[in-house]
Amino acid sequence: NCPSATGTILSREVVQPALQGPWVGGIQRAEYTIGVAGCGKRTTFVVICPEGGDGCFVAGPGRFIRE
Repeated sequence: NCPSATGTILSREVVQPALQGPWVGGIQRAEYTIGVAGCGKRTTFVVICPEGGDGCFVAGPGRFIRE
């Protein structure tokens, strides 16, 4: 509901599969942090795309905390 809202890519990285080994393999994926601002509000979203780009989804507002 904010036509003046704009999005900006804040970061992008390729994330390796959590499970890797000779018999187990995961899918490499791209992770984008997108900042959106407009109408006096700002928020960030994390978008995850599996290798190949089909089936991207928003993981939620905010950043993931990596420990």
